[in-house]
Amino acid sequence: RNFIPIPEFSFNTDFGVKVAAEALIYDYGYDATDPFENYTRYRVSYSTIGAFSLLASNDDVNAFDSNNRIFYYAFASRNLSDYFFGDTDILDYDEARYDTSEYYNFEMIRAEVGGLMRTPINSSKKDGVEFKKGALFIFEKPVNQSENKFISSANIDGNEGAFLSVLEIGVILDKRDSEFRPVRGYFFDMGTKYAPPLISTHHGMHNYFTAYGFAPVLNSFINISLATRISFLNTVGDKPYWMTPSIGGTGTLRGFIFRRFSSDNALSYSAELRGWLFKIPNSSVELGGQIFMDGGRVFSNNNWDSMLTEHKFSLGLGGVISIFTPDFIMKAEVGFSEDGSGIYLGTGYSF
Repeated sequence: RNFIPIPEFSFNTDFGVKVAAEALIYDYGYDATDPFENYTRYRVSYSTIGAFSLLASNDDVNAFDSNNRIFYYAFASRNLSDYFFGDTDILDYDEARYDTSEYYNFEMIRAEVGGLMRTPINSSKKDGVEFKKGALFIFEKPVNQSENKFISSANIDGNEGAFLSVLEIGVILDKRDSEFRPVRGYFFDMGTKYAPPLISTHHGMHNYFTAYGFAPVLNSFINISLATRISFLNTVGDKPYWMTPSIGGTGTLRGFIFRRFSSDNALSYSAELRGWLFKIPNSSVELGGQIFMDGGRVFSNNNWDSMLTEHKFSLGLGGVISIFTPDFIMKAEVGFSEDGSGIYLGTGYSF
């Protein structure tokens, strides 16, 4: 068992300077279970935009001595400067107004709890195919808002608060050689999330598909691999603003601001060259780097013809360091886009 207490001081272009304390507990079990037997995470963070959050989660690979993998978590946050631009496929945001006023900004509170169970379709886990089912309960409400703010004046869904009880089913195919730092293999995740009437303020469905691919491209004095990702999210029915598909910020279109583009559907993809350059002798510390390209677009349900046109792109580079355990990776990235640039510091690869 590895216990890792982590004080964190980081910076993100979208959320400012972040100060956090995190405790990670990796338990690999007596049989060195891959990727672990149990992983517990506790985190408290504060960022200078006025965002405070608490997180507790647990990931049990062989829950109750079975083949079921169960993940559950609880999360709460208070944000003094969230923002939303509406359906940018219909009407883009006013950049000058965003830069010079708080028209798009608002305060909000959020609480959520959820769990997900992954069960191998076959009795053996070697084929990597799993059926998943889960439930998620989310409440978010803008607070202390005035009528002249965009979220109120445009009567955006969820501006008076929303609660969703979300049921999820799906299939996972995981053939990666590592969950945290894969070099070869692939991963598919597809499914549906449904918010039923009566127990949710909004009634709708979210259909999603995500695929990762990994392949080594150089194995000599340094190891370089190619990582690729494609993701698509479709929504049908009613949804509060915070469930609207979006791209921009960490993980998708790095270099654009967080939630820069949002609409009924979101298509995004990435290609990233990753390399571990060297390991410090007599230590567990490794250093590496990456260069990447992100792309994608959003579109409304009335504009499917535009799915493959007018995509946005960004380029970037970064560095990584692995310490304590090979599974724990810290990263620093900078992305460049037509809107400007973004800096992202955090843990783990973007995908």
